[in-house]
Amino acid sequence: MNVSEIPAELGQKILAAAEADGTSFDDVSMEEIASVTGVPRATLYYHFRSKEQVLAFLLTAMLDDIATNVEGAAATADDARTRLVNVVMAQLEAMATRPATSQLLVANLGRAGKLPDIAAGIDRAFQAPVRDILAEGVTAGEIRSIDPAPTATAIFGAVTVVGLNALMLHGQLDVDESLNALVVLWGGLDPARGSG
Repeated sequence: MNVSEIPAELGQKILAAAEADGTSFDDVSMEEIASVTGVPRATLYYHFRSKEQVLAFLLTAMLDDIATNVEGAAATADDARTRLVNVVMAQLEAMATRPATSQLLVANLGRAGKLPDIAAGIDRAFQAPVRDILAEGVTAGEIRSIDPAPTATAIFGAVTVVGLNALMLHGQLDVDESLNALVVLWGGLDPARGSG
């Protein structure tokens, strides 16, 4: 789904409603989505055939936010480890900005679109930039020798789980606290630790 095809005002209403009421999509109907968003049912159906398409819109919008934040964090002239920390912070900040949507989407990933499309969106938004940073860091000797592809996946998983854990336990995500919880990443990537 192309987020830019959805009128901005409609998109903002859906995003705001997801944050206000985004706990579950199991028993929600398109009529209820229309009621909560204040969008006429006909307008909602014009842009979305089903509630799964609404979920896909929410996921795409969130991944676009992460991609924008990550792109800026990855494009600095800092060393690889600093850029990696900044990229992780960018994902955590996106989750902190939309806590209910983050939880809603993770709980409904299988319904939010085709899994290959979701995987491609996650790769574009987070994993590809992390792979690039890791590869550059290994080449520069700033990061120990690792395979960037599975390491980027592991980092995405760790960041997502730490962020979601904070949201579920505390109802909010403290970016600095969550970043500190990921300390194992920073020590594990230390080039002084070698490759073993």
